[in-house]
Amino acid sequence: MAKRDEEDLQPADVRILRVLRLRRAEYPSLIASQTGLHFSLVDRHCKRLTRRGYVEPVSGEVLYRITSRGEQCLERL
Repeated sequence: MAKRDEEDLQPADVRILRVLRLRRAEYPSLIASQTGLHFSLVDRHCKRLTRRGYVEPVSGEVLYRITSRGEQCLERL
């Protein structure tokens, strides 16, 4: 039996999604300062969340925003 998506999220993932829900789009360095997480951790998690469809890069400068899938996942938490 497959886990529901939100059960597979790590606490750092949820913190990042919550920041992006409020800010709509943000740079990884600013996500790090707003979550208290180290930049390299935010960078890794944003890439993971992108692969899973929860966030998406907005520009070549790596500005992320939450997707509708990410919004739906947060609603279920």
